[in-house]
Amino acid sequence: MVAINAKYVHTNIAVRYISRYCLQKGLDCSFCEFTINEPQNNVLAKLYEMDCDVYGFSCYIWNIDYVIKLCKSLKKLRSEVRIILGGPEVSFDSEDLLKKYDFIDYIICGDGEKAVSNLIADMPTTRCVIYGEKLEMEELLFPYSDEDLKEIRQGEKLVYYETSRGCPFSCAYCLSSVDAGTRYLSMDRAKREIKHFADNGVMTIKFVDRTFNADKNRAKELFEYCLGLGGGTCFHFEVGADLLTDEIIDLLKKAKPGQFQFEIGVQTTNENTISEISRKMDTEILSRNVIRLKTETNVMLHLDLIAGLPYEDFQSFKKSFNDVYRLCPHVLQLGFLKLLKGSALRKKAQDYGMKFSDFAPYEIFSTDWLSFDDIIKLKAVEDVLERYFNSGRFYDTLDEAINNFDSPFDFYSKLSEYWKRNNLVGQGVKRISLYSHLHEFLKMSVSVESLKKIMKVMKNDFSKWHSNGVGTPDWYKMY
Repeated sequence: MVAINAKYVHTNIAVRYISRYCLQKGLDCSFCEFTINEPQNNVLAKLYEMDCDVYGFSCYIWNIDYVIKLCKSLKKLRSEVRIILGGPEVSFDSEDLLKKYDFIDYIICGDGEKAVSNLIADMPTTRCVIYGEKLEMEELLFPYSDEDLKEIRQGEKLVYYETSRGCPFSCAYCLSSVDAGTRYLSMDRAKREIKHFADNGVMTIKFVDRTFNADKNRAKELFEYCLGLGGGTCFHFEVGADLLTDEIIDLLKKAKPGQFQFEIGVQTTNENTISEISRKMDTEILSRNVIRLKTETNVMLHLDLIAGLPYEDFQSFKKSFNDVYRLCPHVLQLGFLKLLKGSALRKKAQDYGMKFSDFAPYEIFSTDWLSFDDIIKLKAVEDVLERYFNSGRFYDTLDEAINNFDSPFDFYSKLSEYWKRNNLVGQGVKRISLYSHLHEFLKMSVSVESLKKIMKVMKNDFSKWHSNGVGTPDWYKMY
């Protein structure tokens, strides 16, 4: 089983589940991991030298092109091997893919554990699509061996872990809505396995449950359990902020700095958009809860927005941005709609006038509400937001600077225009140079008195991250 991960620190839970399930059935199965940044010929050589009879690849929007090229080369070198593809990126147009790529032997749609083991045990002579059978969570073995956890700890990698599969919600942009119902791991087993991670010194456990707190009582019990564990493990959850109760937020006050991270998909605050994408979310409660989390707990908050959703034009997105920015998250991710295969939005793309890339990750170009010119502007805003706000190096400076603009979005929009004029968008820029560029932009944008106030704050931010000795930038000496 082969995983091609997006980054070195990532781990792939799918190939671990499947290989352990196959081993349990007496089949000779193992897994290996690479990243999309590794030269393909190096990966190809390693797979070739493994000399396996069957290779199975876990496919996603970020690795599908890499996987297809790799499989074609592998089949040329070892024509006798069987190649299996599985994962969300091949589960919704599998018949077409088999016709298009004659070097692929089998495609598995949906859950892979039982499907792969049955396929390997009794391999058909003809190429075909196989539909996976859903197993109860208790039927799955714990996916990480002690040796595996040792390597993960030494490599300072993330562990991906799930206590449930499926999602009770039906958001039109998401594939989780396709999988009806939610299956849960027993509470005792979930606690036992989480403790095993902590006892083995795992740095970060990233729970991949689609909405971890969909079952509020279950979430509360597991939050409480994680809070009580010793060690320095960080627990990362994807949560619905509007589903958090006052009781849970009070409980989270016990979290130590760095212990809990919440990823919260706000996506938009446009009520028409929320309704159109079948999203169930109370923005008023969400805002109140995020503010409480930020002011009363040590939970790290990562909030997401999606540009390109139905009924969201440029002005509407500006409002969504300002609404979420003013909640003061630690990280604000400005993402762009991806029309995933199998998603409800992709099926209705024509109705919304959506133009998007034919190639993974199928990112939006334009809609009836948002032009490609608008997308280009928002891409530049994303660039400066990532470099300044999400770097965590300019928090106080940004707070002071934004007071001189009509709104947070106006600040980032004008800053992005400066970056475009100077051909900086998407280019490599040294961290230390970010301060000088911000200074140059502010010199043109605010009064002299305001600039002095901002620079005084920026000197403090700068000194937290950089030496004030030799090499002190010119702007630093001016104020």
